[in-house]
Amino acid sequence: MSLPRPSILPILFAVLLLSACADQRMRTAFSENEGVRLMVGRDIPFIYDPATCQLAFSRDLREFRAHTDNMSDFFVATFVQLPSALGQTVLADLVWTTERDVLTRKNLTLEVIRIEGDQFWLWSDTGKIGLCMRILE
Repeated sequence: MSLPRPSILPILFAVLLLSACADQRMRTAFSENEGVRLMVGRDIPFIYDPATCQLAFSRDLREFRAHTDNMSDFFVATFVQLPSALGQTVLADLVWTTERDVLTRKNLTLEVIRIEGDQFWLWSDTGKIGLCMRILE
């Protein structure tokens, strides 16, 4: 006599549910922080410090840059269309430094999840990447 095999579907559902909760917590934590920065997964490779960093923005190039004064650390986001409204989805190419490398993500889909004045918080669910930037005029 064989015992009935337990279904794996409830286990898979529970794993997906727990993963979605963790992703939402990461997104929420990112959006609650105030400063210009880049977050990749749980890592924060760049945080803007006005004493040692600079910001640059070009509406014509649809590009935002944040970098240290000596350019040793930076991130650059080049957009297909500039973010302008809450809930908007935009595509961007993103380049940033880590301790050992310069990384690139092309055609990254980002959602505008918060706007405060000239500052925008953008989040990629698929990449687990958060980008906080300022539209400088």
